Amino acid sequence: MPHLIADTHTSILETYFFSHIDRGIGADETPLFTLIEEGQHLSTVVAAKFQLSETEAQSAIEAARQEVWL
Repeated sequence: MPHLIADTHTSILETYFFSHIDRGIGADETPLFTLIEEGQHLSTVVAAKFQLSETEAQSAIEAARQEVWL
């Protein structure tokens, strides 16, 4: 069953940004900003994890990035 949009958004922020920040990694070095997670494009990883299309994953990642920039 696909995740709700709010759950997906929160998970993206927690998994690909805040968990790295908590470990002392700089914001620009997190997967949310490098767009790479364990050698794969972040959009591919997010699409598979949350059962999204590549386009939906890219949009979700961009929304999370915009929130962090604010």
